Amino acid sequence: MRATNMKSMMWKTQLVLAVTVAVALLVTPSAKAAAPGITGTTFNLTAQSAFISQPDGQAVYSWGYGCSSAPSGYAPAAISGGFCNTMQIPGPTLIVTEGKTVTINLTNNLPTAAGNTSILFPGFTVTASGGVAGLLAQEAAPAAV
Repeated sequence: MRATNMKSMMWKTQLVLAVTVAVALLVTPSAKAAAPGITGTTFNLTAQSAFISQPDGQAVYSWGYGCSSAPSGYAPAAISGGFCNTMQIPGPTLIVTEGKTVTINLTNNLPTAAGNTSILFPGFTVTASGGVAGLLAQEAAPAAV
């Protein structure tokens, strides 16, 4: 094959490749992701123990956070049913609106021997009420059972 034919063939191949990539980028829908969570301005959470199922079918005793009552909403809007268990790991994702005041009520249903528990919100201005003073935050004492 002559040099001019080879150059022409390489140029056409590069042009076809460039057009294919351009079309693929224009036609491909943009990826969208969302972290499912609960919405609202008041969240009633509980800390409690439960057995968590593992991939091998075994169950492991663990502590975690969940909802103590039905949340006011879910996000994204495609979620239509309740998914906020009374104990889950990780705890529920709280989806809030910037600038709104948010109230979080935490009930400690962990075994009394576990002692107090708390939730930290790094980077947020928090006004705590109730509970008992702890090292880093107000803490929820175990509920009387």
